Amino acid sequence: MKKSKIITFIGGFYIFGGIVVLLSLLLNGSPMNIVFDLPDSSNHIVKLLIGIIYVPLGYLFLKRIRFSNWIVLVLAILTFCISAELATKFNAQPYVGNTIYALFVIIVTIFRRNEFVNDINPGK
Repeated sequence: MKKSKIITFIGGFYIFGGIVVLLSLLLNGSPMNIVFDLPDSSNHIVKLLIGIIYVPLGYLFLKRIRFSNWIVLVLAILTFCISAELATKFNAQPYVGNTIYALFVIIVTIFRRNEFVNDINPGK
């Protein structure tokens, strides 16, 4: 099956986002606990979890591993719900952009789900 460029873009964007969040952890960037509406959580823990989840998940998504599309779909739905709530609360452009991008990922992941046919251990 032909690999679509849009799935490659999304997977690469997850890897890029995870690396940026990890760099933000080291360089004291913006507070991600506020962005994900978790003000009672430690900013360092939230950034570390995001980086640990996004980088490997983006790689698995790029490789079209069978279960990665479902994990990305759940993550995109969660991000959509959080961003939509924050967009209505604060009416700020980053939340609107996150909402639109999450909706885009949801739609593409659903329509391109047939590309995810690879196993995690291709030699077996």
